[in-house]
Amino acid sequence: MSFFTLAYLARLELWWLVAACVQGGLVLASWYAWDRATAGATAASRHRLACLHFVALGVLPAGTVAILHGTVAGMGMAPPHGSPVTELPALMAGYRASLWLALAWALPWVAGIAAMAWRLARDTRRITRLSCGPAPAAWIETVHRLVQDHAGVRLPEVRVANVATPQVVGVWRPVLLVPRGLPHHLPVDEWKAVLLHELAHVQRRDFSWNLLQRLALALLWFHPAAWRLYRQVSREREACCDELAVRHGASTAALARALVRLAENHAQPATGMPISTRSDLGTRVHRLLGSAPRGLPPLRCRVAATTVSACCLLALGAGRLGLTDPALADLCRASAFGPTLVVDAHDDAGSFMLRIRHGRVLGASLGHQPLPRDRIRQQGDRVTLLDPAQSPMLALIVTPQGRIEWENRR
Repeated sequence: MSFFTLAYLARLELWWLVAACVQGGLVLASWYAWDRATAGATAASRHRLACLHFVALGVLPAGTVAILHGTVAGMGMAPPHGSPVTELPALMAGYRASLWLALAWALPWVAGIAAMAWRLARDTRRITRLSCGPAPAAWIETVHRLVQDHAGVRLPEVRVANVATPQVVGVWRPVLLVPRGLPHHLPVDEWKAVLLHELAHVQRRDFSWNLLQRLALALLWFHPAAWRLYRQVSREREACCDELAVRHGASTAALARALVRLAENHAQPATGMPISTRSDLGTRVHRLLGSAPRGLPPLRCRVAATTVSACCLLALGAGRLGLTDPALADLCRASAFGPTLVVDAHDDAGSFMLRIRHGRVLGASLGHQPLPRDRIRQQGDRVTLLDPAQSPMLALIVTPQGRIEWENRR
């Protein structure tokens, strides 16, 4: 990979970082507005909205960088006759400065990604090393009966495991892990409610989606908005499963009591789908019992939420700022992502045309007469156009950015 390609990617990385910080703040503000505006909505609607905002954290900066690249790749050339020999050292100093700045940010960013990946691997390893055993036939029969009553739910494998609360794990084949002896300590209606909640996780494939969310969180670990929205997605996911469990026959009071009983324990590892933790327990219980606010929000809340979301989309236009950064366009032309440039120039002897890519002359013509490839000689940045007798007709200096310099012909 050439220096110019590295420098261009480094410059794009800096733009991505700025866009992620600014747009992430707008996305978080948008969620706070919609959180208030949808206080009375269903958990499924709020979960979709939280997921949309979480995805926007990564999509908006990426879209901005894509627009930026398209903008600078299509920028017009500077006037062809300049002083590339004297300009290049100053330009190179600026390129090196941006490359070192990008590396100074990239190293801690990559270290943070590695730390997040290690945490995910550690949690996954804990799952694989759990002490599991076969579940009693009565438990399995109960799960089978519940699955048969509700079409579309995959039948999970039921295992007794050394976990604090029931949870679902497994990407390809769902496994329901149940603490040893738990059904004997719960009334029948609460045990049924717990199973229906976990089957809702199976139906929604929440374990797989949670893995994807954690991978996305690893890329955006530095942004507070990513952590806030990740927690919100997790909370709304649990509320969705509570609603599905009630819809499939669980008693709201029984499920609320089960949540309170099980919240005294913390489930590990974090990649699983524990039914209950102490975090936001009160909110979940109030939702189940119907005591959460359900009134329509004021009109100004909906207007504010829509306005902030529109600002998030308008922020994509930041990619057009590439028009104000000619050095970025120069780097793009000199990089592996640069286009083939067509440079038309003229002097007292007439006009000529060059096709240049990455500082290499691919084709040329004098007047309107194309030159054969064997009449174009290039050594480094020095290019000579030859006549049929292989005598020099025009000598030029070509930079990787597509700038040219030559002596006026008479």
